[in-house]
Amino acid sequence: MMLMEVQATGAVAVELPYRKRRVYTAEWKFKIGQAVKLGDLPAIVLSRNRSAMGVEIYRIWIGGNAYGRPMRTVAGSALQ
Repeated sequence: MMLMEVQATGAVAVELPYRKRRVYTAEWKFKIGQAVKLGDLPAIVLSRNRSAMGVEIYRIWIGGNAYGRPMRTVAGSALQ
């Protein structure tokens, strides 16, 4: 029943049932401070978080030749 119909007829709108929020727990692929590789570039994990879809997103610092970008944000699947 649409809101306009409820106001016009005085009917009672049906409330949708409350949905419980699901919380998933999963292990991280890499630890903070762990040495990883992005392609051939050695890097250190600075921070990590998950996207709404559960994709691991890491903030890394690249040591050595970083091609002008020593700090990068990458998906966990791109790291070794």
